[in-house]
Amino acid sequence: MATCDKCKGKKTVIFTPEETGLPIGAEGKCPECKGTGETGVAECQECNDSKVVTLSAEDSPLNVAMEINCPKCSALEVVGE
Repeated sequence: MATCDKCKGKKTVIFTPEETGLPIGAEGKCPECKGTGETGVAECQECNDSKVVTLSAEDSPLNVAMEINCPKCSALEVVGE
């Protein structure tokens, strides 16, 4: 995979006041590489990189529509067991 041209692999970029709609600039996740620092990274097909999916009432264990963490790309990692 190639380094992102917009952020140069730093994963974040500085947004101008015009881009943020605020009186000051701000630093945020690179919109080109979505904060990965690389191009060619496949997006999650399940949630389109939003990190959440919506369950319908029929699919929900509580019988109500609800948003949950994406099971494909936002699963919790168990560290230090």
